[in-house]
Amino acid sequence: MMAIIAVIIFAVASCGNNQDGAEKLKDLREQKTALEQQIAELEKQLAAEGRDPNQGRKIPAVTAQTMSPKKFEHFIEVRGSVESDNNIFVPAQRPGIVTRVLVSPGDRVKKGQLMAELDNESISQTIREIKNGLGLATTLYERQKNLWDQKIGTEVQYLQAKTSKEDLEIKLKNAQSELDKTRIYAPISGMVDVVTLKEGEAASPNAGAIRVSNLSKQKVVAKISESYLTDIRVGDSVKVTFPVNDLQLKTKVSAVSQVIDPDNRTIDLEVLLPDDNRINPNMLAVLTLTDYTNPSAMLLPINAVQQAENRNYVFVARKNNDAWVAELRDVKLGRYSENEVEITEGIIPGEVVITFGFNNISVGDPVKVDFDNR
Repeated sequence: MMAIIAVIIFAVASCGNNQDGAEKLKDLREQKTALEQQIAELEKQLAAEGRDPNQGRKIPAVTAQTMSPKKFEHFIEVRGSVESDNNIFVPAQRPGIVTRVLVSPGDRVKKGQLMAELDNESISQTIREIKNGLGLATTLYERQKNLWDQKIGTEVQYLQAKTSKEDLEIKLKNAQSELDKTRIYAPISGMVDVVTLKEGEAASPNAGAIRVSNLSKQKVVAKISESYLTDIRVGDSVKVTFPVNDLQLKTKVSAVSQVIDPDNRTIDLEVLLPDDNRINPNMLAVLTLTDYTNPSAMLLPINAVQQAENRNYVFVARKNNDAWVAELRDVKLGRYSENEVEITEGIIPGEVVITFGFNNISVGDPVKVDFDNR
């Protein structure tokens, strides 16, 4: 009996202990829930302050961009000068003393207009003598021809008269040609730019005498490396800048030489210019040409790419649950522009690349990301 009573007392005691444990477990669970709420609030507060909730230190802030394909163009710059087929330094055609200068710098002239004249008295005298002789020879020829038509006289007399007349006509034509060489005419319509002649001084056929300029049909002529032979084509867009007056305009490549200069390994490039009185012959021009285009390139700021020995790398922000973690990524580079570089391998669309603030982080560090996807 006593044994039974002992068993009952033990069972009752056990039940009492179980009941206390359940209540204690309930209390602990309630405490846990409250603590978890407090922890969550503190984590949220620390994250807002930029600190690591797990370590209590401040999380470094970085700037990043989400990668997406963009159009990329690579440009080259070459220098050239303005030339014109309508900018002519007209020389004297024969030596002689200048007797008249009929134009001054700034004068407008028409094609064929007389601009200067050299001494031509001896040639003029020769022409007068030839004309007198030609008049007599022509009269004799006409009379001899009339006689020959009537079967009077001999054929030899007729042929002699004809030959004499024709010889004098040739001499007159040659003399008149020499007379023209003592005169300087405008080869094109335009403006007189330079006059080097002075009345009374000798003119030389080896030096320019009067320069006539016409600002229409001007062009920029430049030389570029033979390496661009297959990259630059007729019709390509080109920006032309004139440093002397900061004038800029857009036009197209009009000619690309296919012959390489063996001395400097360059090819000639021509760009036609619109008529513009702000552009003058021999002005320096800078040509900006597109030699490479990628319609779907992955681009990064040049400063975002780091170098170590023979490798190029960037920092990538990877999402780990609700946090961002820094990773290292090797990349291969393509062409450069002024501020950007083309990434040919190592980055795919959608990835987040850190572009600023990477100097303060290491691989595996949590980071606070501020996006800049301009």
